Amino acid sequence: MKKLILILIPLMLIVGLSAISFEISGENRTRAAIYNDYFKHDGGHVDNRLNLGLDAQLHKNLDVRLAVEIGDTVWGNGGGGISTGESIHVTEAYLDYLIDGFDARIKLGQMYWMDRMGLVMDDYFSGISLKKTLANDINTEFIWMKVAENNRMADDDSDLFVLHAMKDGDMPIGMYLMYGNHRKFDYQNITFMPYLGMEKNALSLDAALFVDFQMGKNDDELGLGGAAKMKLDMDAFELGADVLVAAENGLTTISPWYQNGLYIYGIGQHHDGLNLYWGTPYEGNADLFASLVGNVKVPLHERLSIFGAAGFLTDLGMEVNAGMEVGLIRDLLNMQVYGAFGVRDDDDSTKNYAIGTSLKLEF
Repeated sequence: MKKLILILIPLMLIVGLSAISFEISGENRTRAAIYNDYFKHDGGHVDNRLNLGLDAQLHKNLDVRLAVEIGDTVWGNGGGGISTGESIHVTEAYLDYLIDGFDARIKLGQMYWMDRMGLVMDDYFSGISLKKTLANDINTEFIWMKVAENNRMADDDSDLFVLHAMKDGDMPIGMYLMYGNHRKFDYQNITFMPYLGMEKNALSLDAALFVDFQMGKNDDELGLGGAAKMKLDMDAFELGADVLVAAENGLTTISPWYQNGLYIYGIGQHHDGLNLYWGTPYEGNADLFASLVGNVKVPLHERLSIFGAAGFLTDLGMEVNAGMEVGLIRDLLNMQVYGAFGVRDDDDSTKNYAIGTSLKLEF
C-alpha cells in the first residue's frame, strides 16, 4: 500500500499541474457470504476491494487514464494486518489519442472491453483499440488484444483480433468478427456474433447469436448458440427473462462474465464471485446447453427494492433466489442482501444454498 501511495501522490500532482482537466473516481466494495459446496460442506468468506481511477485531459487531442485495484482481499487470507501482502495491481493504463484528419480515436495500453453480452470477454486487456464513426451513424472498432505473452523467445503467444461495426439509433444492430490465434495450443477460432438491441415503451431487449469455427491441431469443430435478455418495466414492477443456448461445441471465450441473475448456477449481480457451479458451461459443451432464468424486481420506496429470480440449467440444476436493495446514501452508498437455494442435477440431487450481503460505495 505504501508503494502505491508513493506512486499515486506525485502522479496526481504532475497530472493536476499539466492537465486541462482531470477527475478522480472510485468504488469500494465489501461483501460477505456463507454457502456450501458439492459435498455439502459449509463455509463462507468476507472480502473487500477498492478501485481508484484517474482520468486526465492533457491536450484537446490526448487523454490518459490510470486505474488501480486493491483486492479482492479475503479477510484472514493475507489481509487484516499491518504490512500484509494486499493484492494491488494496475487494471487500466492507456493513452487515448484523437487522430486529426482521420477523425478516429486510438487507445494504446491496458484497457477494459466487453462484447455486448459479455459472452466472450468482460475484462481488462493489453493492446490497441481504434474507433471511428462512419456515415449514417455506423460506429466501427478494431482491436488487437495480447491475450498471453508466453516464452518471449518462442512463437507461442495468444492474440485476439476483433472487428466490430454497429449501426446506432433507436434499435442498435451490430456484428463482431473475431479471430483468435493461440499458437501455444496450435488452435485458432473465427467467431461471427451479430446482435441487436431494442427499447419500445416499457419493453427492452438485447440479443446476440454466435457461430464459432474452431480449428485445432487434430480436428475442426463448430459451435452455435445465442443469448437474449428481455425486460418489461412497468414502474410498479419489473419483469425479466434471460435465455442462453449453446449447441455443438459452444463458443470460444477469452475472459467472459455473462451474468444470468443466479448465484449458485450462474453469476449474480450482487455477488459475482461465488461462481459455485458455473465455469462457462457454454464453452466446449458436447451436448446442447440451455440456461433459462426469469426474474422480478419491485420498488417499494425510492431507496428500497425487492427482487427475485428462478432458473433452470441443463446438466447443472435449478435455483431460486430473492433479496433486497437498500440505498443508504443516495447515489453514493448502497447495500444488497440476498439468499439463494439450488438443487443440483446429479444422482444425489445435492442441495446448495448461498446467503450474503454486499456494501458498495461509488464516488
